[in-house]
Amino acid sequence: MASIILYIDPASTSALLYIIIALVATLAFSLRGYFYRLKNLILGRGFVAGDELKGVDIVFYSEGKQYWSVFLPIIRTLGQKEVPCAYLTSDKDDPGLDYKSDFYSSKYIGNITMTSVYLNKIKAKFVGMTTPQLDVMMIRRSKKVQHYGHIVHAPIDVFTYRKFAFDYFDSVFCSGPHQIEGIEKLEEKRGTQKKLLLETGLTYYDIMLDELKSIAEKDERNPVVLVAPTWKEYSIINRFGVAFFKSLLKSTTFDVILRPHPQSFVSFPKLMDELKDFTKNESRLSIDTNPSGIASMARSDIMISDLSGVIWDYAFLFSKPVLLLKTEFETIEGFEGSELDYQMWEMRERERLGRIFDEDDIERIGTIVNELLDNPPLIQLEELRNGSVFNFGHAGEVAANQILQIVDGLAAE
Repeated sequence: MASIILYIDPASTSALLYIIIALVATLAFSLRGYFYRLKNLILGRGFVAGDELKGVDIVFYSEGKQYWSVFLPIIRTLGQKEVPCAYLTSDKDDPGLDYKSDFYSSKYIGNITMTSVYLNKIKAKFVGMTTPQLDVMMIRRSKKVQHYGHIVHAPIDVFTYRKFAFDYFDSVFCSGPHQIEGIEKLEEKRGTQKKLLLETGLTYYDIMLDELKSIAEKDERNPVVLVAPTWKEYSIINRFGVAFFKSLLKSTTFDVILRPHPQSFVSFPKLMDELKDFTKNESRLSIDTNPSGIASMARSDIMISDLSGVIWDYAFLFSKPVLLLKTEFETIEGFEGSELDYQMWEMRERERLGRIFDEDDIERIGTIVNELLDNPPLIQLEELRNGSVFNFGHAGEVAANQILQIVDGLAAE
């Protein structure tokens, strides 16, 4: 008897595995639906399985708790207008699950696999999210959603987003003119359909400004220097380590706060242990690991950083100078910057934050700090903020009104 040999190529194998995973996820999702229906019946709260989004036109999705401050100002404004909305999250510790309003409902919908299945089935007029690459990665457009909006959560240019980050959204709630410029250039280059590019601003600034009102004014006698580097190889602490702080502390007038990126403790544990050991004998140096850096920013007089995005929050919210390590941005294939042929906003505007220093300046870093403190670019900082951020301090209200205009327009179609 002749034997039959079956061969399945790698691509077909991957597709088959994806189908199996999707089927398992769908089954698990259905079982979870029955569980939550029973739970809601017993407890009398939360969504009701089946028609859980019935009567809700506006839905928000969040990957995790770190984005709650982006959504809260919008949700709060919608509640004030008595407009119902729903908030879906993939993080069971998301504070949005505890938020209470008569016009608001929330739900934890599970990990990314469960999330993709759930979101693919929802029905709504508007879905807003901070997650990029809609219809490119796991999250696909639902046929029952009329409009998808991407809510920007950083003042950065589009260069550092992965490719096709915004291509399949219907609208982008932009933080400033530079994002509109970048997305328009990508649309022109790719010939994609033009999106609604909205002058929104940064909604989480609304929350940070509210937090500032409860922080006591700075009362230190000595100037406070906040060192807030990124976690990557080209950062201040990775390039210079303890030597940088030894030079900075040569001055007898500075107190120094190091606020490392959380990823530094994961990617470079040995370096972080060396820095922690160094602080034990330096009373003027402390390490801030609090979830929010706003207290350290309020306490300090100047920030030293590199290419960390926090430099813009510091300058825009506090109007304080920033001393920046000279670093070059490298365009990486697979990111939007590889298709854009102009200088990214961060690189062309960063000198207006204060001053640039390089490796040769490390030995006199304390002197440079003093010089910048004596001559801060206050007018430049205000002009930069006004020209780079839409609707500073009330972006949540603006975003809510923009969403309502979108929904009203859909109803009129």
